[in-house]
Amino acid sequence: MLRIYGASTFNATKVLFTAEELGLDYEYVHLNFAAGEHKSEAHLARHPLGKVPAIEHNGHYLYESASLCRYLANISDKRLYSADPVRAAEIDQMVDLMCHHAGRWLAVYFYQEVVMKKYYQKSPDEKAIAEAKGFLDQQLPFLEKVLAASPFLCGSELTIADTVAFPVFQACQSTSVDLSPYPSIQRWVAALGDRAAFKRALAHMPA
Repeated sequence: MLRIYGASTFNATKVLFTAEELGLDYEYVHLNFAAGEHKSEAHLARHPLGKVPAIEHNGHYLYESASLCRYLANISDKRLYSADPVRAAEIDQMVDLMCHHAGRWLAVYFYQEVVMKKYYQKSPDEKAIAEAKGFLDQQLPFLEKVLAASPFLCGSELTIADTVAFPVFQACQSTSVDLSPYPSIQRWVAALGDRAAFKRALAHMPA
């Protein structure tokens, strides 16, 4: 039995999107952050930092969204991934680029402009936004070049690089991130947002 624990975050959406694209049977458990369910003793046994997502599978607890997406692909005959070491490394490097670079700075926008306002009633830290923009101005042109050459981040087929990267871009549609200079990124965002698997994943999230 596969059980996915999450909340309304783009990191949880990554795992749900991956599971849906793989056609996996799973149970989704939505944790109520306001009630502190993510800090309960039961959840701390799943994720030692009390965060989401986490999964329970065959008696094992696992966490960290990119690792979870890779695990789900690995237990699904390497679909969305690869058994070839070089191809797997190419996918991994794009996953890491998104998690540690472009995705990191997109997340700053989301935290500053959405989370801070909605949950803390505070204005964005403009210095943090400016820093994020500076890095994205360097990194988004690279992603634009990649997506101008192929429909997905790692070529002609959808991979976990896309299911990991896209939810962050999708969430940032509610921020001031400007993708207008990047038509290929915009095409990719629109295409993935229309996928039935993503819509099923997003349906788990309360409005």
